[in-house]
Amino acid sequence: MSNLSQHNAGQRFVHPSWRVYLLAYALWLLTFLLGLVVAFFARDLSQMAMLFTPWDRYLVHLVNQVSVVVLVVLLVILVVVTEAYYRNGVSQRDLWIRFTRVLGVLALILAAVQAFRLVLELSVGAVNLITVLMLVFALLTSGWTRAIVQPRPRSETAQAVFSAQRIHSRLLIAATLTVGLALIALPIKSPLNPYDEGLALVNGMRIAKGAVPFRDYWGIYPPGQSYVLAALFGVFEQNVLVARIYDTLVRMALALMVYLLAAPLVQSWRWALAPFMAAATLLAAATFYGYAVFPALFFSFSALALAFRYSCVRRKGWLIGAGFLIGIAAFFRLDIGFYTAVSVGALLLLSGLLSVAAQVRWSTRAKQTLLDLLIVAAPVLLMLVGFYGYLAAVAGFALLIDNLLIFPATTFRAVRWLPYPPLLPDWSIWLRSGAIDPGIYRFLGDYLRFYLPLLTFGLSGLWLLWRNWRATPDGLKLSRRDCLAAALVLLGIGLFMQALSRYDEIHVLPASLCVVLLIAWLVRSFLSLRQQNFAAALVALLLVIAVPLYFLAPYTRLAEIVRHFPPHRCYSDNPRAGCVMTLPGQDEVVRILDREDPQLGPIFSGLLRHDNVFVNDVSIYFLAGRDSATRYHELHPGVTTTRPVQQEMVAELDANRPQWLVLATWENPNEPNASRFSSGVRILDEYIREYYRREFKIGMYEMWRRQP
Repeated sequence: MSNLSQHNAGQRFVHPSWRVYLLAYALWLLTFLLGLVVAFFARDLSQMAMLFTPWDRYLVHLVNQVSVVVLVVLLVILVVVTEAYYRNGVSQRDLWIRFTRVLGVLALILAAVQAFRLVLELSVGAVNLITVLMLVFALLTSGWTRAIVQPRPRSETAQAVFSAQRIHSRLLIAATLTVGLALIALPIKSPLNPYDEGLALVNGMRIAKGAVPFRDYWGIYPPGQSYVLAALFGVFEQNVLVARIYDTLVRMALALMVYLLAAPLVQSWRWALAPFMAAATLLAAATFYGYAVFPALFFSFSALALAFRYSCVRRKGWLIGAGFLIGIAAFFRLDIGFYTAVSVGALLLLSGLLSVAAQVRWSTRAKQTLLDLLIVAAPVLLMLVGFYGYLAAVAGFALLIDNLLIFPATTFRAVRWLPYPPLLPDWSIWLRSGAIDPGIYRFLGDYLRFYLPLLTFGLSGLWLLWRNWRATPDGLKLSRRDCLAAALVLLGIGLFMQALSRYDEIHVLPASLCVVLLIAWLVRSFLSLRQQNFAAALVALLLVIAVPLYFLAPYTRLAEIVRHFPPHRCYSDNPRAGCVMTLPGQDEVVRILDREDPQLGPIFSGLLRHDNVFVNDVSIYFLAGRDSATRYHELHPGVTTTRPVQQEMVAELDANRPQWLVLATWENPNEPNASRFSSGVRILDEYIREYYRREFKIGMYEMWRRQP
């Protein structure tokens, strides 16, 4: 950072480069901006504190004006002092240390401000989660700066200082983990999803009553989630909150598993908190309760963690455990189980054949790696053959193959596909009149959510190749950390591919978790480069895109959900709803059914027309505690719109003779896929209008009674 010239013996003069002065003034500007941020929080705190005082409003106004003057004076002092401090730090060759000291002071001030604000919020019982997060962030930053600038302790006090730092680090980690898990629990009373969540609830309810998947009801996903919910309904009561508590615990476990994977990936328990918080916020804001992908992802990441653990300690028990976890993941989602098997296989291949720790002959390594793969595959095949063999025996092998493999790859894609964002974004949102916030959100939410994973996967692959090519000129050799990153790239690509059948936010969420892990790994790796300017540019690019996309935007959405539906309130008097907010009219429909048909006979939840279907209200079966009169409680386009299926449904309705039909009046949203087109098949509609008449209309529901 400086040039040295020697004029005579014993005398040296330091001539710092102009680049160092440029860096000093860049840090000076950054310090000023950070000071503005701290001043903003301090100003906001002072205004909040005035709300708690009994002072006259004129006195409050005077105090506010004085606080502005004080903050401006303090900012001027900060600017003047730090300019001289950094300029002198150039000649003293401790510029970064001085910047770190100032950063630590600002972090302590911010922590004090947020702590005082938290006390005020606690006093009124309205804690803002952003206050807690800012307090944790400020404390972490303060601890990091203190660890850098603190001189090495003497040998007699080194152990005591180390113990104190370890306790401080553990407390901060525990606090951050607690905050992240609390975020996941907060939206538990958000409104019920009548279709996706309703499917999970009704499938579990039907299995609890003895139904066999695929044989007794139609479906296209593995029934692992349904069997878990059926077991929970057998132990506890059947209500929505039981299923949501289970789902919340699964999400918490998944977020913690992301943390456990991130720690060895970034080689720091503290650095791993960043991907954990992003994952926790994404999972909390998703609110797709009952989604079978979440437990599948938990077992997928767990299997990857066990395989990585085996690469470190070489004990076969970790491989057997990874194989069982892959099999369990396939019970919930076949595609995720397959992608997990590929990523675990890649991890074992790379660590066994190319790891720098393997100092044995190639043939020996190849035999050992093949044995490792067989050890993992054995429990996977055993579990798949046992579970799906049973389903094939009771439901039929051809039906199983059609529902789980053929239909998702063909008809589902045709009727559920959504277009991908174009490669060149739509900049016209800046030219439209009116508010541009929705357009900006779509830009960030759709475009970046689609292309940032592709950028991350490509950049990760190139980084792996470049770094290892530079490190070992004689050939490619990977560290265990690199092998884990490569496995995450493959898993992320697989999860991204499964989202292409229906690209939207919830379906791309699994790939986003892998992206969060890989971005943390890339940032950590780039900061270790010697060319700090190049590394800083890459880190800034990744963080500027990732932080708003994977933390700020979902946190804002989560805060809005919690503001409207705080978890301590009860939003429904239906005991099966478990105080969860139901759709308008659902509780009234259930009350009418209980009054008019106390025998709890079967019902049918349909639409006003069945030749053109998007989704139906599946949750009404669960809320009413009644069986479906047909095996098609899920009305799926491309299935229940066809002639053979409608003939089958009419035959079932004629045999079971349900007294009531609950028909939702919502219209097809006409997505850009085959679901917007009418099949022209009206057999079911003609049967309904011939044998049923409308008796009640409650909001968006019509209740039709069977005529004698």
